[in-house]
Amino acid sequence: MKVLLIVLVTFSLLLLSCASKKDNGIITFSLGRSDYIEKIIVSGTVQAVVNFPVMPPRRMYGQMTVLRLAADGSFVKKGDTICVLTVPELESMHQGIVTSIETLEAELKKKEADNQLNVALLEAQLATSEAKLKISSLDSLKMNFATGAQKRLLELEIKRSLIEKQKIEKKLAATRIIGETEIRQTKARIMQEKVRSQTMEDQMNSMTIVAQREGIVSRTESPRFTIMGPQGMGTMGGPITEGSVLFLDTPVLQFPDLSKMQVSADILEADFKKIEKGQPVSITIDAAERLITTGKVNRKNLIGRTAQRYSSSKVKFYEIIIDIDSCHSKMKPGLSAYCEITFQQANDTLFIPNLALFEKDSIKVVYVLKSGKFQPVKVMTGLTGSSYTIITDGLKGDEVIALSEPPDRLISSGKMNKDKPDTIKTDNPE
Repeated sequence: MKVLLIVLVTFSLLLLSCASKKDNGIITFSLGRSDYIEKIIVSGTVQAVVNFPVMPPRRMYGQMTVLRLAADGSFVKKGDTICVLTVPELESMHQGIVTSIETLEAELKKKEADNQLNVALLEAQLATSEAKLKISSLDSLKMNFATGAQKRLLELEIKRSLIEKQKIEKKLAATRIIGETEIRQTKARIMQEKVRSQTMEDQMNSMTIVAQREGIVSRTESPRFTIMGPQGMGTMGGPITEGSVLFLDTPVLQFPDLSKMQVSADILEADFKKIEKGQPVSITIDAAERLITTGKVNRKNLIGRTAQRYSSSKVKFYEIIIDIDSCHSKMKPGLSAYCEITFQQANDTLFIPNLALFEKDSIKVVYVLKSGKFQPVKVMTGLTGSSYTIITDGLKGDEVIALSEPPDRLISSGKMNKDKPDTIKTDNPE
């Protein structure tokens, strides 16, 4: 991360106008009034405040794999295909159900034919039995002329024919019931399998996702999590691309609302403490023809993370969110942005390097060069930055001061007046 402390808007001009020189080995600095601005520059990524997610269909069978996905940042129209998913287990199960339906339909035709044949055979047997019974009934006229034994035989013959007819009638009725029941059961199984097949077909059709609105789409990331596998610990999740397996109900794409954008930036822990909500930010987006706009710090994430490249030194970064004041059509999610955050600002003021500020007996002093020696001068301070401090009282702005504490031989013999910061009380006035 590129971090830069800018003390002056016109810092380069100040360096040219201020004479820094050595007096008796002491580096000095010539003061002058100017605008004080403390800033840092951090890099971030443009993102939309509101995103309309494109969710995958509800998973019923197996894991979904991304087969095709719209390009990140591409413009799509309503009805365009933006994502194609595949579930190999679902396709395999559907093919098995189709085969099962074909087998059941063939089985149904066989049962219907067998039932018709069995019923026809039993109906034929019943007709034969009825014919025999009629013949036996005609033979019963002979009983008037038959002997007792013959009469008995004729009665038994008629009874046997009647019993046989009743048996065939019962068997025919049972055969019809059994056959119709088996046919109904087979038809019910076919219906169930067709319902399952249609459900799977609907889900397979839903694997092709079309845009429900017009606009720019951006790709997403699934949450990262650690799993234990045969090869040891592993990490799943991350950016969703072609070939990604969807383990969680994570949007495969999203439609960002381009009317309101923000920047997510990472900032070092040392600078994070200085960040406050509402601080002004100047934003530059190089990829959008070096677009320059403004914004304000919206919030900061208190959960820090350690960057991989700095993991050995345990340097922590924190996320801050910057609201963009005015969005431009060239501003797209995912573009890199350079954010210049202003911490403190004061116009037409006097400030000195922190190296030139010392503390004596709980009093802040600077060493002013006068007549070849350095006199300690009590000062009052205002805003303090990483490298400079504003002086509110004690200096006029035309002094030359020391950037390091002078040795005793170079310090004026006068004593500092603690009541009047800009005066020196001397024992032997010259």
